[in-house]
Amino acid sequence: MADDGRQLFCRVITPEQVIFDGEVDRVIAQIADGEIGVLVDHAPTISTVEIGDARILQGDETLVYATSDGFFKVSENLVQILVEEAVPAGEIDVSEAESRVSEAENDISGLSESNGEDTERVRKEIERRRQVGENFVRVARKYGGE
Repeated sequence: MADDGRQLFCRVITPEQVIFDGEVDRVIAQIADGEIGVLVDHAPTISTVEIGDARILQGDETLVYATSDGFFKVSENLVQILVEEAVPAGEIDVSEAESRVSEAENDISGLSESNGEDTERVRKEIERRRQVGENFVRVARKYGGE
């Protein structure tokens, strides 16, 4: 924390709930330009969040969340990570995440080869689901202690 009393806060928010809301020392996330680390008094920033993980450092503790894609904003010592999904690494069900990957792969292989706009949109959404599932498996294995 800054010596002058300023503090950094972070919120990780999904459409369903606030996943994390508290004072932090540092936030690290994957944004469009690469990995970003945010400390107190970071410059205002707005970007997209890539599928990956958000690491929140509080003293000696590091909280890791597997995240889907979304938005990232830093303003006035508040970091906001707005995503469809965010799950603490230790709470990820690896077999469920692996099933999501398999289902997405089956859905992709089941799509017709037509190049219509609707087919391409559906293909991109299925591919996104597969990437999120793979990311959840990766984060759980790297940070979840399994």
